[in-house]
Amino acid sequence: MSIVLLRTFFFYILTILAIRLMGKRQIGELEPSELVITIIISELATIPMQDREYPIVNIVVAITVLISLEIFSAVISLKSRSVERVLAGQYNIIVENGVINQSEMKKTQLTISELYEEIRQNGAMDINDVKFCILETSGKMSVILKNGTEQNSVPYPLIVDGKLLTDNLLKAQISEKQLLCEAKKHKAKSFDDVFLCIRNSGNTEWILKDGI
Repeated sequence: MSIVLLRTFFFYILTILAIRLMGKRQIGELEPSELVITIIISELATIPMQDREYPIVNIVVAITVLISLEIFSAVISLKSRSVERVLAGQYNIIVENGVINQSEMKKTQLTISELYEEIRQNGAMDINDVKFCILETSGKMSVILKNGTEQNSVPYPLIVDGKLLTDNLLKAQISEKQLLCEAKKHKAKSFDDVFLCIRNSGNTEWILKDGI
């Protein structure tokens, strides 16, 4: 039992040191390559804790190699933009001056619900209040609001990527027939042509799909 406890304590300290050597304090701050290294190190550390016969030195060598590779790749990334893009990826501008970049949303597999959750958490209710929304390489969202932005009311999405959200029609106090009439006024032949329709404080915002 004492051997297991000692091994567990040893690899607990070693794993913490390994992550600290990568210079990050939170999992959310890790780049893709760093996250992969962290997961592998965690998996490696569990092997000698479960198998008392497994040589500790083998795991120490493996973890040391992984840390060295990560530090080496970080140094190379500083000198080569191409290597940095391969290892860390590139940020994506999802919203610019209130306009949603639909192609970037599809590329990053970001949903409307996730996007609006982010802007609400940053103090806005309307997409028009957002100056920039950027999906960082770490997976975090950076939201920059326009000056004077304040929360007024809760917006109701009525159409998302061509799909009508009937549950929200009653909340937004509008009928499907009225909504279809409005859609046609905005050059949409049907709900299928609408990327996003939001009802907020009695006003309806329309964003048609690209190419419509």
